[in-house]
Amino acid sequence: MASIKHKLGATFLLLAMAESGVQAFLGPVVAHSYTTVAAASTSPVMESQDRASLAPKLFDWYSKNGIKDISKVCVGPASQQEWGMGLVATAPIKRGEQIATIPLTLCLSMDSVRLSPVGKAVGGFEPTLGEASLIALQLLYEASLGPKSKYAVYIQSLPREGQDGFDHPLFWSPAEQAILAKSSTRNLQETLIDAVAADFSWIECNILARGAVVGLGADAFDLATYEWAVAVVLSRSFFADNGLRLAPLLDMANRGEGCQNEPEVGGLGIFGGKGLKIAADRDTKKGQEIVISYGPKSGIEFLEDHGFVPPPVAGNVLVGGLCALTFELSKEEDRFFDDKEDVMSELKLPMAFSFDVRSDGDVDPEMLQFLRFLNLGGKDAFLLEAVFRNEVWSFMEAPVSEENEQKVDNMIIQACTKALADFEEAEKLSENMLKTSGVSPLTIARLESLTRVRESEKGALEATQAWANRDLMTGDLKVYYQERRLEELQLSGPLMDNELMDNAGGRRTTNLDW
Repeated sequence: MASIKHKLGATFLLLAMAESGVQAFLGPVVAHSYTTVAAASTSPVMESQDRASLAPKLFDWYSKNGIKDISKVCVGPASQQEWGMGLVATAPIKRGEQIATIPLTLCLSMDSVRLSPVGKAVGGFEPTLGEASLIALQLLYEASLGPKSKYAVYIQSLPREGQDGFDHPLFWSPAEQAILAKSSTRNLQETLIDAVAADFSWIECNILARGAVVGLGADAFDLATYEWAVAVVLSRSFFADNGLRLAPLLDMANRGEGCQNEPEVGGLGIFGGKGLKIAADRDTKKGQEIVISYGPKSGIEFLEDHGFVPPPVAGNVLVGGLCALTFELSKEEDRFFDDKEDVMSELKLPMAFSFDVRSDGDVDPEMLQFLRFLNLGGKDAFLLEAVFRNEVWSFMEAPVSEENEQKVDNMIIQACTKALADFEEAEKLSENMLKTSGVSPLTIARLESLTRVRESEKGALEATQAWANRDLMTGDLKVYYQERRLEELQLSGPLMDNELMDNAGGRRTTNLDW
């Protein structure tokens, strides 16, 4: 679905099919592009012939496996050479016309994982990365079956690392990943790269080493091959019907600027089940490429999901100016940690939250709620007493005290300041890497993507920082907990005559109705 510039187009490789073994079927995938040349060893002319020779076979496979409404579609070269392959119109297509319908039963998903030998072997395993890890494992299991797999032709069509622009942060060098870590407020090192490594470690110990799945022995595949499979799943799947789905044919569609046509789930008739359907969102002439929407995403989400970041062009569906700030309750720095942990445990809430911040300066009320709770202390600590346990979290929806609000604003300012400083460091590291002799075009493209990520997040950080600075100056205009509480108890207004006491300690008798 995405290339380093646009989409991970498919290169059709004529690989020798062994009777079994993932490596034999897929070919060697033991090193990434920072240690070997990423491009295929064959000439560009030979690559083109390979793709063309497999395309009819692949399209025949589509038809035989229940993909419908494809009479005006074929697989062919994309409109831009670096995108690799794509979907091409074989006849004029009107806006709104159905392009293809893919049965959900053909998609690789958690549904297919559960029905396969993989599903029985993984048991209660909860992968760090989520369902993409298990779908990737099923993909490698199908590859281990070689030509016996229902998906043999489809797996052959999938791009290898570096082919047709297929790139992903999982393939990057440690130096490039270090710059990535400082180019976004989202820590892909932890949530993506380390997560994949952790999931592979579990699979290696509990599946491969034990032979828990026939055909997946101890040497079935290595971390690099698993990373490739995860990258395929992340970059070519769609979220539909409450799950991630790797849909053959649909995964060939490139992203188009300004497109709004995302896949939708629909019925296949009375007894036909469900299918993923996609319609054209523009008139397309014969021979033109059919493009679709990958959905509104931030720059870092595009990089994580598809391995590229769209250029900032008018009309694209990129959610610009969006990033995340993460805050966590700390046992080392908070004397009231145990009380706060009890509250969060009772509410079944985590001890850390990530909140989206935007370039429009609109601050998430839930972020303010969590930060007020996180900064409870001093004179406000009484709210952590047992008598308030059922209410303290809701109290945080509004300002607690002027001191607490100042801590909240300062924490936001500090988080934004640190992220912006990391961006500056990433820019310096990028500049130094670009000065390196013999820097590759692939590295240049990766650094260009990171520049786009930083630029898309800077606006959000600066706007949020400015909001917090302004909020610091409005402390005397806010209504705090004590004042709100007095109003709720009707104790904040002037005293009534019947509430006044005389000098002798009794009620005044004036104007009393005896």
